Amino acid sequence: MFNSSRLSTFPIWEVACTAVLLYAAWMVAKGVYNWYFHPLAKFPGPRWASFSPWWKINLEVLQGRNLTDELFRLHAMYGDVVRIGPNELHFAKPNVYHEIYNPHNRWSRDPSLYHVFSISESLLTIMEYPRAKKRKDILQPLFSRKAIIRMQHLIQDMANRMCHNMEEHSRNKTSVDILRAYKCFSLDGITSFCFGTSMNATDAPDFEAPVGEAMHASLPIEPFLKHFPFVKNSLELFPAWVVSTVQPQLSGLMDLREALRNQVKETVAHPEILEQAEHPTIFNNLLDVKDGGRPPSLINLRDEALLMVFAGTDTSSTALTIGTMHILDRPDIHRKLNEELLQVWPNLSDRPTYEALDNLPYLKAVIKESLRLSSGVWSPMTRIVPREGAQIDGHFIPGNTAVGISNLFVHLNANIFPNPHTFEPNRWLQSKDADSESLDHWLVAFSKGPRSCLGLNLGWCQLVLGFANVFRRFQLELDNVNASQMHWQECYIPHYTGPELKIAATPRVS
Repeated sequence: MFNSSRLSTFPIWEVACTAVLLYAAWMVAKGVYNWYFHPLAKFPGPRWASFSPWWKINLEVLQGRNLTDELFRLHAMYGDVVRIGPNELHFAKPNVYHEIYNPHNRWSRDPSLYHVFSISESLLTIMEYPRAKKRKDILQPLFSRKAIIRMQHLIQDMANRMCHNMEEHSRNKTSVDILRAYKCFSLDGITSFCFGTSMNATDAPDFEAPVGEAMHASLPIEPFLKHFPFVKNSLELFPAWVVSTVQPQLSGLMDLREALRNQVKETVAHPEILEQAEHPTIFNNLLDVKDGGRPPSLINLRDEALLMVFAGTDTSSTALTIGTMHILDRPDIHRKLNEELLQVWPNLSDRPTYEALDNLPYLKAVIKESLRLSSGVWSPMTRIVPREGAQIDGHFIPGNTAVGISNLFVHLNANIFPNPHTFEPNRWLQSKDADSESLDHWLVAFSKGPRSCLGLNLGWCQLVLGFANVFRRFQLELDNVNASQMHWQECYIPHYTGPELKIAATPRVS
């Protein structure tokens, strides 16, 4: 017969100690296997990186360092291929970028990286290519170049509102934080274009829109959530007001999440709203998605919308900011850009079309150089090698290995881009590079291959209209800051951590 009194006296601490010892023994055994017997054991790299994921956790979370900075150091030590995890390789040669992110590859995304971005599936977080393609095909028409040209007035309206706010700064004799201004411009542009309503961020005093501030404040937590995903999932269990109370800087982000959720609910409950909209929105397209015969859930639709807001805001605003700071640091570039804009925009009261501005060769060169130095995504966008394995850079890579190369290893390669840290638009005006290939082949800010950025055309429109409006409509000067003082932290995308980027903007009269 079972004796319950024996259970009450059983030494629980001995069970706990035994469990800890068994776990430690398992970790050691697994580490020894990873060091000596794992299929990737022949590839060089830090010994502790091959032992367990804690090498990355220590680097990114405990020390708060940029993984890409460490990758440059490791490749200098170990060569072109470095093992940076028990099952992960990073490559350094730029040509490998086009081997991994190849239009013919149908490789899955690495869930250990992409799970951080939502609790449900979205275009970004669907790992398998066939299912992701179905969703991308549904959304693609909204982001085609033809659609962008047709709806360019939405982006121009946001540029007008940004410029009006900058004029208010001039009347008050105050400088503009150009990073905040561009963030508000990009945020209003993406929300207006995708959802039919803007966040009115460009109207905020000093461009300190709560949503924009919250998005900026939330990015540094990305490395932590990447390695500890259960924390992200548990946040979903709490109401927005609870999260906002505990972390007030996230209140704007919670408001955005709740606003998108409510908009999704209203749209699903009353689909006739879509017929009354001024232009098609992502919800027109997303409600046509059928996965296993079922439409997307409310959480799924909300996460898709939220990720589009982040992607459409930060990449464009970062490129605009980096470009503007470097242009104002270089009077020759500043003068040449202004002269070109004046040719197509002689009267300030007129507004040239997006197509006319997009044909300006020097403006396009400025945009490409801004994208090169901002690089879009910094973290390696890891892919999973198919089960049968693959040849990469002359090496056989075992199946199910995570592989990647950071955009920075392409954009900062001195053989392709001489003086890679120098902002030099003229390099894009040369028809061919040293290898007789167009430099556009090496511009990977929007990624390449079948999982490249869906919003490329919209992002390019924001860059064209953003640069054109700010530089044509204002006389600009740096206010006690310069491009060399910019500092960025890797949070998948670059996150600005330097001093305020203040610019004196005086409206032009002609």
